[in-house]
Amino acid sequence: MDKLPVLRVGTDPVRIQVESEADVIMTFRGYAPILNVTVLDTSEKHILYISARSLSQELEKRREKNDGKFSGLKLSVKKESEARTAQYIVEDIQ
Repeated sequence: MDKLPVLRVGTDPVRIQVESEADVIMTFRGYAPILNVTVLDTSEKHILYISARSLSQELEKRREKNDGKFSGLKLSVKKESEARTAQYIVEDIQ
């Protein structure tokens, strides 16, 4: 299987649909949790790292409301600022 590109989230909202349950991949720092996602505006497939606390907390709220599943969630994701440690802002979309 070809490795999917990493979705880089900036200050502009990115509309995504989650296509998988959480998985892990090996990085130079060890294992990192990811989701497979599709960018809705382009239909491009990516992986999204989900270890950031601000992102994982928002995802967990939505996973719990979605019968314990990430798959199928439709979200708008962006960062609060350009800073590397900026908080993620997550909103539900239809």
